[in-house]
Amino acid sequence: MKNNSTSYPFLRGGGEMGELTNNYNWASTPVGAIDQWPQNLRNTVSMILSSKFPMFLWWGEDLIQFYNDAYRPSLGNNGKHPLALGQKGVDCWQEIWDTIYPLIQKVRLKNKSAWSEDLLLPIYRNGAIEDVYWTFSFSGITGDDDNVEGVLVVCTETTEKVKNLARIEDAKNELEFAIEAAELGVWDYNPATNKFTGNARLKNWFGLSADGEILLSNAVDSIIEEDRQRVSDAILESLNYESGGHYDIEYTIKNPVTNELRTVRAKGRAWFGTDTIAYRFNSTLQDITDRKKAQKEIAKANHLTNLSVKSAGIGVFNIDLATGSIEYTPSFALILTGDSTRKEINRQAFIKHIHPDDLEERAIALKEGVKTNEFYYSPRVIWDDGTIHRMVVMGSNTFDASGKPVSFSGTVRDITVFENQKTALAEADIKFRNVTNSSPTGLWLSDTEGRITYINKTLIEWSGISHDGYTDGEWINYIFEEDRELCAALFQIAIADHSHYEVIFRLNKANGKTSWCRAAGDPYYNNDGSFAGYAGYCMDINEIIEGRKALMESEERFRSMVEEAPVATCLFMGRELRLEIANEIMLSYWNVDNSVIGLPLAKAVPELKGQPFLDILDNVFTTGVTYHASAAPALLNIGGIPGTYYFDFTYKPLFNAKGEVYAIMDMAIDVTEQVRARQKIENTQTALTGAIELAELATWSLDIKKNIFNYSTRYMNWMGITENLQTVNSAFVSLPEEFTEEVDTALKTASRKGSSGIYENIHPVINRITGEIRIIHSQAQVVMDATGNPEFLSGSAQDITKERKLQQELEFQVEQRTEQLQQANSELAEAIKALQQNNQELRQFAYIASHDLQEPTRKISIFSKMLKESLGSIDDRSRTYLNKINNSADRMGNLIQDVLAYSQLSKEADFFVSVDLDKIAKETITDFELSIEQTGAVIVCKDLPVIDAIPRQMSQLFSNLISNSLKYKRINVTPKITITATLLPKGTVSKLDKEKDYYRIEFMDNGIGFHQDYAEKIFDIFQRLHGKSEYSGTGIGLSICKKIIQNHHGNIEVRASEDIGALFVIILPAAQN
Repeated sequence: MKNNSTSYPFLRGGGEMGELTNNYNWASTPVGAIDQWPQNLRNTVSMILSSKFPMFLWWGEDLIQFYNDAYRPSLGNNGKHPLALGQKGVDCWQEIWDTIYPLIQKVRLKNKSAWSEDLLLPIYRNGAIEDVYWTFSFSGITGDDDNVEGVLVVCTETTEKVKNLARIEDAKNELEFAIEAAELGVWDYNPATNKFTGNARLKNWFGLSADGEILLSNAVDSIIEEDRQRVSDAILESLNYESGGHYDIEYTIKNPVTNELRTVRAKGRAWFGTDTIAYRFNSTLQDITDRKKAQKEIAKANHLTNLSVKSAGIGVFNIDLATGSIEYTPSFALILTGDSTRKEINRQAFIKHIHPDDLEERAIALKEGVKTNEFYYSPRVIWDDGTIHRMVVMGSNTFDASGKPVSFSGTVRDITVFENQKTALAEADIKFRNVTNSSPTGLWLSDTEGRITYINKTLIEWSGISHDGYTDGEWINYIFEEDRELCAALFQIAIADHSHYEVIFRLNKANGKTSWCRAAGDPYYNNDGSFAGYAGYCMDINEIIEGRKALMESEERFRSMVEEAPVATCLFMGRELRLEIANEIMLSYWNVDNSVIGLPLAKAVPELKGQPFLDILDNVFTTGVTYHASAAPALLNIGGIPGTYYFDFTYKPLFNAKGEVYAIMDMAIDVTEQVRARQKIENTQTALTGAIELAELATWSLDIKKNIFNYSTRYMNWMGITENLQTVNSAFVSLPEEFTEEVDTALKTASRKGSSGIYENIHPVINRITGEIRIIHSQAQVVMDATGNPEFLSGSAQDITKERKLQQELEFQVEQRTEQLQQANSELAEAIKALQQNNQELRQFAYIASHDLQEPTRKISIFSKMLKESLGSIDDRSRTYLNKINNSADRMGNLIQDVLAYSQLSKEADFFVSVDLDKIAKETITDFELSIEQTGAVIVCKDLPVIDAIPRQMSQLFSNLISNSLKYKRINVTPKITITATLLPKGTVSKLDKEKDYYRIEFMDNGIGFHQDYAEKIFDIFQRLHGKSEYSGTGIGLSICKKIIQNHHGNIEVRASEDIGALFVIILPAAQN
C-alpha cells in the first residue's frame, strides 16, 4: 500500500476502510488505478463503504477484494486484515476456497444469486483457524453489456447465534439431568383434552401405567381421600386466569399397587392464551416424606438444608476439627456411602470410605490447600455395597479469632456419571448395532456420495450378499439388469436434491432365488445441520406381489362360481347397480342375454321399474343390512311368457376395507310352483271352513303332549269362554261332574299309541256365563308325528240339543248331517295330510330333479359323441365345440350323481347297526388300489373302533375323504394319509350329548391344503376352492360328508395350511339311541 494524495468523493465517509481503499495502490492490481475504474465499480464500492451492514466485493476475473468497516471485525486481529484488501480471492481464502468458489462461479457465469444460513466456514483469524458461522447472500454486479463483473457479498457472522442455540440445547439437557438428579416428579396437564402426562418417577409414585397420556382423574385417585378435594380445588383455582395460574401445595399420595404413602410438594403454574383460557398446566413434585418425618432434625441443621436445596445433587458437610464430628446433608451420605439415611459419619468414617489408592492424592490436596485455604481433589469412594464411585471434594477452613482453623466446610459431588460417559458412548454404538441387527427389516446407511457405510445383519442374511459386497458397491450387480439403471438413477437424483428415495425392483439373491424388494431412504444430517448421507430400509414385498396375483385369481374363481351356481346369481356394483356378472339362470329370469352386462339394472331390466326391487336394493346399499324375502311376487317375462312369478331371494351387501358398501350379491330361487301349490291348499282350506260354517259345526284340537285344547269361536261361545287355548283341567270345568271321567277316558284311549285313533262322544257342556246346557256330539281323529307317535287330536263338534229333544222326528236329518260331518272330517284330514306331505315333496324335489336330469344328460353326451364320429374330419373350431359339449355333459352327469346322493341322504331312514370302521377303511383302500399304485400313496390306519352307524354311509364318508386326499396331492410329493381314532369319554365333548362316549377320528394328509379362512365354506354345497380345470369334482363331496356326520349325530371340522396339508376331525358317538 501507499499514500494517495488524491481524495475521491465516492470514498468519503467510508471510515477506516474508506481511507485504506483511497490510499491503496490499485494500479498494481488488475483493477487498475481509481481514475480508471468503471462507474458501476465506483457506485458499488461507495455503497459498500457507506453501509453499516457487513459487505464484501469480489471484482473482475481475479476476484480482487473490497470490504467495509462493518465486515472488518469478522477478519479478527492478527489475521487476514489488512492484507485482504486488494488481494485475489483464491490467495485470501485458501482454507474455504473449495466451498465458496462454486458459489461465486454460479453468480458470475449464470447470474444466479446464492444464499446460505448458518454455514460453517472456518477461517484464519486472531492467529489461528477458527470455526465461524455465516449467513450470507452472493449477488452479481453487471456491467453495461449485462455481463457479471463483480460478486457482492452481504453477510453477517452468526457464530454467537449458533453457539447460543447449542448452549440452549445444553441447558435443556442439563435441566433434564438436574430434574433426574434432584429426584423430582414432573407432570404436564392439557385442560382441553383432560389428558395428563408425567415422567417415569411420578408415574411410579402414583402407581400409574407407564403408557403415554392418561386421564387426570386417574392420577387424582391416588391422592389420599382427606387431601383429594383440596388438591382438586387448588388445580381448579390455578386454571382460573384471575389467580395468576400459580400452584403450590403439599399432599400425600398412596400407591395403589404397593400401598406406600409418600408426602410430596407440588409447584407449578398454568399457562393462558389471549382468550384467558388455560392451554397448559405443568408442575414438579418433590418427595418430602423424609423431611416431614424428621422436621426437627432439619430445623437444627437449617443452614445445611438451605445450602443443599441451592446446590441440588451436591452433598454439604461441616467437620468440627476439634472433635472430628461431621454435620452433613443426606446427599453427602449418599455420595460417600451410597446410603442417604446413613447416620453418625465422622472424620474417621469419611477417610475409611476413600479408596486406599487415592489417600495420597487427598494428602497432597490438603497440603496444597493450606496455602490458599482452597481444597480440591477427586478421589474414588467405596460404598457400603462394595461398588466404587468417584466424587469431587471442595472446601475451606473456618478460623477462630486467633487464626486457628476450627472447622472445615465443603461440598461433595458425584462425578461417576461423567467418568462413565466415554464408556456409555461406546455402549451406545454397540446398542445401535444390536437394535438394528434385531430389526425384522433390512436397514442401511450411506455417505453423501451414496456409498453404503452400514448394513444390518437382517439385510445381509436375507439377501445373502456379504458386508463387503455392500460397502464396495457390488450389491448393485445383484439387481435385475432391467431394473438396475432406474434404481441407480433415482438414487443419484435423490442425493442431489436431498429428497426422499423409494424404488421397487427385483433382486437375484445369493442363493439363486429371485425376490421383489422395496427400498426407500431419507437424508439425515449431522448435529451442525450438514448433510451426512442417507438412512433407509429394504423390504421383501414378494408376498405382496404374489398376493396381488392371488387376488386376480380369486376374482376369476368368484366369477366362475357365480356363472356355475345352481341358483340364479348376479352381482351389482355401486349405487347405480351396474350389472357386473350374472349367470344364465338369472339372465333367463329377466329374458335377456349377456349384452346387458355392464348396464345399470334399471336399464338392463326396464320392467323392474315401478316394482319394489330397485328401492330395496338402494336401501341395502345405504344401510348395509342384508335383505331376505320369501315367495316375493315379480312381474317378469320368463321364456316369452309374461306373468307374476314368485321368488325366494337375498340381497347381501359386500363391504370394502373401509367398511363401505361397494356391491350387492343377489341370489334368487324360483318358487312359483310351490307358491301356486300352497295357494291351492289354502283354497281347499277355505272351502273346508265354509263347509264347517254351513254345517254349523265347531272345531277343536288337543295337543296330546302338552294337554292343551284349541277351540273354535263357536265352541268358545258354547262354553262361555274368551280364550281359545285351554288346559285339560280348565276345559273340564264346562263339563258336568258325572261326565268328566267318561270324556277323559275316551280322550286318553283314542290318544294311546296302537289304538284306532278315533274319538267319538256325546256329552253336555255348560256355558260358564249363562248356565245354558247343550248336548254336543264330538268326533276326532289322531294325527301322528314323523316318528309315528300320536301328536294331536283334530276334530269337530255339533250342537245336537234340539236333535236330542226331537230325535224321533229328526233321525233322518241327523244321519245326513253325520254323513256330511264325516265327509268334512275326511276333507279336513286330507287337507292336513296334504300339508304334511308338502314338506316331504319339497325334500324330494332335488332328488326327483336330479333323477330326471340324468337321462337328458346321458343323451347329450352320447349324441354329441355320435355326432363327432358321424362328421368324420372336422375343423379345429368345431372339434373344440364338441369337446366342450362332452366335457360339460360329463360334469353335469357327475353333478347330478352327487346331488342325487346328497338328496338320498336327506330322506333315507336306514337303521343303525354295529359297524367295524377298520373293515370299512380296508375295503375303501381296496377300491382305490389303482390310484394308490399310480401316485405311490401311503395310507396308514390305526386303532379304528366299532361303532353304531349306517354301513353304506360310513363307506361313502371314507371314500369321499380318501378320494379328496388323493386328488389334492402336491406335485412331486408322495401322498401320505393317516387315519386314527381316539376314545373321548362322557362329558369331554361340550357341543354334543355329554352322556355319551364319542370317538375322535382324524384323516390327515400332506396335500396342497388351503387357507384356514375357508374351513367352514368347504362344507357348503357346490363350494370349490380351485378351478375345474385344475382339479375335477362338483363341490358336493364334502357336503355329503357333513350330511352323513349330521345323520349320525356327530360333528366334522377341518384344519389346514397351504402347501402343508389338511386334517379332518370327525366326532362320532360310540352308540346311537
